[in-house]
Amino acid sequence: MSWSDVASLALAIFLVLVGAGLFYLFMRLGGLFGQLDNSVEEITDETVPILTRVQVTVDEVNAQLGHVDEIMTTAVSATKSAEQAASTVSKAVTAPARALSGITASATEALRSFRARRSSGGDDAPPPRHESPY
Repeated sequence: MSWSDVASLALAIFLVLVGAGLFYLFMRLGGLFGQLDNSVEEITDETVPILTRVQVTVDEVNAQLGHVDEIMTTAVSATKSAEQAASTVSKAVTAPARALSGITASATEALRSFRARRSSGGDDAPPPRHESPY
């Protein structure tokens, strides 16, 4: 036996061992892919019902938000109506109050003028000027 025969035998043994190692590695890798397939299938089986429930919940929330939108629209409408009613009442009360205030101020001024003329003896002196608060 020569050195080339020994090298050829060592190379053959090495290649057989590498082949056996690769066979073992591929068998383990196949088992890993099988477990991965089972895991993905389980996750899919659990996730699909959860996503279905989430979609139902979102649909129900959207429906309730539609009701809230209607309520808010009604509340805004009621607020505008109340604002208009308050404005109308304010105008209805303010206009007569201003008129009454003007009449009262005029009557007060006339009474002062009358008293001033009477106390001065009837001369035609102009009455004292008083500033109106309005």
